[in-house]
Amino acid sequence: MGHGDCVDYRRLRLERAPLALAPAVRLVEPLLRERAPSQQPLLPLVRPAGRPDPQQPIPDDVRLIVGGLTTAVVEVLRGSRPLGQLSGHTGADVQRLLVQLRRSPSPTLRLASLRLSQPNPDVIEAAARLALGTRSRAAALCFARCRDGWRLRALQLALDPGVIRAAG
Repeated sequence: MGHGDCVDYRRLRLERAPLALAPAVRLVEPLLRERAPSQQPLLPLVRPAGRPDPQQPIPDDVRLIVGGLTTAVVEVLRGSRPLGQLSGHTGADVQRLLVQLRRSPSPTLRLASLRLSQPNPDVIEAAARLALGTRSRAAALCFARCRDGWRLRALQLALDPGVIRAAG
């Protein structure tokens, strides 16, 4: 990362995959059945240099930090934690989203499960299942390592249309 700062996700550019690519199922099939030794896989499974294996365990101290920040976000959405406590731990976009969603708190919201992956040494991606009564909602969180610790840079929530309307 440049100059010890956080990754600026607004500068990333996403592009659609070419339509010429086969569907994902066809890319996986050759890996599951026997191949002749000379047959090359359709999708090479080569990991770029410098990238950690996503199957490698995330250090316990990082898991605690990311888990604690995720729990704090849920508590803000539930209305049981002041939003100001997250101000130094979230990016501006996440802060604005939480301000909007805080208008209609969900007192029964709770964190049901959390799965973490580390696609880059300076990035942790979290997939959370939020329980709201008898229903579940999904949340995706992206944490970036900054010079002063981990910061929540992106947050996406699957919400009911009524919650979205109430939040504006």
